[in-house]
Amino acid sequence: MRSLINAVGLIALVAATFLPSSGNTRSNSESPLQNNTILYAGSEYYPPFEWLDDNGDAHGFITDLQRAMAATDNTNIEFQLSSWRAALDAVIEGEADAVALIPSDDRRDFFSFTQPIHYLSHGIFSHTNGSQYTQLSQLAGQTVAVAEGAFAANKLRSLNLDLTMLIAADELDCLSKVANKAADACIEVNITSDQLINRYDLPVTSAGIQFWPQPYAFGVKKGNDELLNHLNNKLATIIVNGQYEAIYKRWEHLLEPRAHGVWNAILNALWFIIPLTLLAFIGLYWSVTLRYKVREKTAALRIELQQNKALQQQIEFNAAHDNITGLYTRTAFFRELDKQLEPDANDHAHAVTLVTIQITNIESMITVFGYETAFNTVAKFGERLKAMRQYTSAHFGSGLFGLTLRDESKMGNVIDALREPLFSKAGEIEPQLAFGIAQSHCAVENIDGAELVRRAITALTAAQKRKIQYCIYSDADEPDVQNLQLLNDFHKFGCQQFVLYFQPQLDIARQNISHAEALIRWQHPSLGLVPPNKFIPLLEESGGIKQLTCWVIQQAVNKIQRAARSDPQNPLKLSVNISSHDLLDEAFLAFVRSAITDINPSQLLFEITESGLIEESSHAKEVIYSLASMGIGCAVDDFGTGYSSLYYLNELSVQEIKLDQVFVQALCNSRRSLTIVKSTINLAHDLGLKTVAEGVEDKQTLDKLTELGCDRIQGFYIAKPMQENELDAFLKKA
Repeated sequence: MRSLINAVGLIALVAATFLPSSGNTRSNSESPLQNNTILYAGSEYYPPFEWLDDNGDAHGFITDLQRAMAATDNTNIEFQLSSWRAALDAVIEGEADAVALIPSDDRRDFFSFTQPIHYLSHGIFSHTNGSQYTQLSQLAGQTVAVAEGAFAANKLRSLNLDLTMLIAADELDCLSKVANKAADACIEVNITSDQLINRYDLPVTSAGIQFWPQPYAFGVKKGNDELLNHLNNKLATIIVNGQYEAIYKRWEHLLEPRAHGVWNAILNALWFIIPLTLLAFIGLYWSVTLRYKVREKTAALRIELQQNKALQQQIEFNAAHDNITGLYTRTAFFRELDKQLEPDANDHAHAVTLVTIQITNIESMITVFGYETAFNTVAKFGERLKAMRQYTSAHFGSGLFGLTLRDESKMGNVIDALREPLFSKAGEIEPQLAFGIAQSHCAVENIDGAELVRRAITALTAAQKRKIQYCIYSDADEPDVQNLQLLNDFHKFGCQQFVLYFQPQLDIARQNISHAEALIRWQHPSLGLVPPNKFIPLLEESGGIKQLTCWVIQQAVNKIQRAARSDPQNPLKLSVNISSHDLLDEAFLAFVRSAITDINPSQLLFEITESGLIEESSHAKEVIYSLASMGIGCAVDDFGTGYSSLYYLNELSVQEIKLDQVFVQALCNSRRSLTIVKSTINLAHDLGLKTVAEGVEDKQTLDKLTELGCDRIQGFYIAKPMQENELDAFLKKA
């Protein structure tokens, strides 16, 4: 009897295949994973695939598959089972991530589909006391209910049958309309309809016909390839590890189709008694062919899974290894280093020595020879590290490498081996190396890999600053926390916290105050008044000095303008310090030219340290000449402390020299200092230059400088550096 029922079912299914149908294609959608959680939508009335119990909890074959897929990588999942139309809209609108559905062609504009997870068919369900239907053509002139948004609804529309379609809210409502005789028939999935009929004791049955066999898959919003690949991967995982088969066996008694209205089906089949035998053979052939195709598809799926596994392994390898050297990446190296640092069973930490290596001339290689030469050098050095198989090594990028040793005594041998010439040809550029070393056993407490790397890089930075081959980390190498705070605050607030102080200069011949030097101070909210020797070097290293210089020049110009409005008969001249970094700034001259448009340029004087002139002599000469053409004078600051003072007096068009306070303060106590100051003043006057002495702190020094013919003096004996309002009062008093 069972074989007969199966044969009849096959006959009906074959007959259904001759009805018109539309193709099935797939497309992409987007619904990204957020917070590592997937929200599955679905129908609350779709047993045994998915349904809600009386407590609102989700159950079913599909939900078990979803939980198994999530368990493979601990992904969080949530269920949102509602009406079928609402479930579809939730994924389309991005309110849910995925839904199990039939991947039909009318849905390809909104969804992308995974590999099939099951196959199902539809049936015609009618009242137990009414007519039984064994084929779609018998529904002509009848009222047929279908669930809103269901595959059956769209399929019926495409067939253009002469029937009245009644849209139901969901699968249960579709069957209920037949039970209430609001509809003559309901077209729904056989398996789910069986469960709903039994669960709600509905007076509805089916003639047993099965048609529209369709795959069942997960759908995601079109374009969400990330989630689609994730679901396909996890589906493949549970198939390969056997979880799919175990879950299927638990639900097999509900998933396998059951016979309905067998005798009615046989009676209706008698209408086709003539072609029955032929169709039986066709059905048998179709069944064999289907089984063959399933086996063929399964074999193809197995091959695809193997290829996906190999691809996944390659992706994981590429993610953990640098593409230039083949060594570990920074992230993978940190993981390996943490493993090496893990305490043993007795909670004793392992001793690990970490060596960081920097190719210090990598930027020069790129600038002179291009990236290809630099990459080749990095790759070649990576090969050398890779050959040291007993050590774990990595390339962090930009020619920075890391290497771990268990045996500290071999550190010297490793460094010597790495310093060996890398190339054999004379024309090839050898990498210049610097090493930073940190040892885990030197730490007071256990440290992780990231901290050990940080210490090694700190030691490497110290080695480069000291211009030595290598440096072993110590606490003394740690950067000044206050310096870091100052740099952070400067990048955050710019020049908002800076103030200008002014130190007057006495014109000895005229016995008046006509000049002052603008001195920068940092009025820090928590550190107080920070002196320039604390923050100027930091800003020069970080590149912030240019911004600060422009601010000082603009403030000095503003002060000159205010002083001119206050006392137009006695114009104030201000000196501003600039550095070699400013001389190299291509935008410096343009800025100065725009800043001085509303003042007499001769009221502004730039003081340049002699070291700055020496470092950039050729460019400094051009800049000073351009400044002179604008009417701005320049002075050599700290004169006498450099190496080529006389040469630069001859080469550069400066107007003043400023005697360093080292010589000025020793003037009355050292014959050598007296001779140097006297000869410098005479030399400057012979060259037509003015002289300014700084650091004058007593009358004896003032008298001696007056005797020697110095033009202006500056120091605490005249006045300490003061704020603008104090300067204004001082000038009025003077």
